[in-house]
Amino acid sequence: MNHRELEEYRDDLRSRIVRIETIVERSENELCKLNSRTSKLEGWKSWMIGGMAGLGLVITLIGIGVL
Repeated sequence: MNHRELEEYRDDLRSRIVRIETIVERSENELCKLNSRTSKLEGWKSWMIGGMAGLGLVITLIGIGVL
């Protein structure tokens, strides 16, 4: 391989690496968004379960005549 062929090969490798890095960065950004959404949904689920448990307790206490 002569000098020109080596330079072309290196340029090709650099462009491929840049494309791969771009894809990885986009994937990481999407994963961060998904993780954020998932944690928000898990928090909402916990509040909903707690509210339903509290409501069930109040209904039970009303049913037995405590409240």
